[in-house]
Amino acid sequence: MAEQQRNGGQRKTLPVLLATIAGAAALVLVFTRDSEKSVASATSGTMLPASQSTQTSGDTAVRSELPTSNQQRLLDLERALVSNNPRQRELAFNVTLPELLDSDARRVTELVARQEGEIRDALRDQVIRQWIRKDRDAAKIWMGSLEGEERKASAVTAMRTLAAIEPAQAVAVANEFGVGYDDGSLEHIVQTWATENFAECARWLETQPDNARTAQLRARIEQVRAQAVPDQRD
Repeated sequence: MAEQQRNGGQRKTLPVLLATIAGAAALVLVFTRDSEKSVASATSGTMLPASQSTQTSGDTAVRSELPTSNQQRLLDLERALVSNNPRQRELAFNVTLPELLDSDARRVTELVARQEGEIRDALRDQVIRQWIRKDRDAAKIWMGSLEGEERKASAVTAMRTLAAIEPAQAVAVANEFGVGYDDGSLEHIVQTWATENFAECARWLETQPDNARTAQLRARIEQVRAQAVPDQRD
C-alpha cells in the first residue's frame, strides 16, 4: 500500500517537473532572441552598407590621387625642360604635357610664367600647339593674356597649327590677333588650302567680308583657279 502511494506521488510530481523545465527553456529562448535583436540593431546603426563603404573609400582614394598625380606630372615636365636628354623632353611634351593640360591647365600656364628665355619659348609653343587643338577658346584666352612679341608669336604658332587641320580657323585666329598678313604667311596658307580643296576654300571665301584683308586672300585663290586645268575650274 505504501509503495502504491509512493508511485502515485511520483507520477503526479513528474508532469510538474517537466512543465517547469519547459517554461525555463522558453524563457531562455526569449532572452536569447531579444539579445540577438539588440546586437543586430546596434550593428546596423554603426556600420555603413558594404557598397556605400566601398564607394566612400574609393572616392577618397581618387581625390587624394589626383593632386599627387598632377604634381608629379608638373615635376616631370619641369625636369624635362632643363634636361639635356632629348628623349626625356620628347616624352614630357608628347605625353606629360597633354595629360596636364587635360586635368589642370592652370598649372601649365603658371609653369610657363615661371620660365625665361629659350625654355619659356619652347614650352609656350608646345602648349599652344596642343591646346589650340584641344580647346581653342581657352587657348585664345590665354594667348590674349600674353603681351607684346610673345602674344604675337603665340598667335603665329596657333595659326600655323590650325592651318594643317582647320584652315578657316587659322584665318580666324590671324584676323583676331592681327598676324599673318605682313609677311604673306596667311596668303600662303589660303593658297595651299585652295590647291588642296578648291571647292571648300571657295565656299569659305563667299562668307567673308569684302575688305582689304580679304582681297589679299581672294587674289591667291583666284591665282589657283587660273592655274587649274579646265575640268577643275567649275
